[in-house]
Amino acid sequence: MKLMRGYRFRREAFTMLRAFLLVFLGAFAVEAFSDWARGRSLDIPMTALGVSALIFMLLAAVLLVIDAMIRAHERKHGVQYPAQRATEP
Repeated sequence: MKLMRGYRFRREAFTMLRAFLLVFLGAFAVEAFSDWARGRSLDIPMTALGVSALIFMLLAAVLLVIDAMIRAHERKHGVQYPAQRATEP
């Protein structure tokens, strides 16, 4: 099993979070437009968007804490990888 460097983890985590947010906001926009076209109030969708924004901020905070822990570990111990086996490329 190969280990993942900290910068790669950050890049992958933020890329996935960005893609998820774009898909979520796109789906939210379609659903809100559908409700608006039917003449429904946008109070519930706006409340749902606010609650989900808080959840996303919490998720981003968790990712930043994990990132800080990885950086601190790499500064303290350096980046260490297991020796390659003869059968691995």
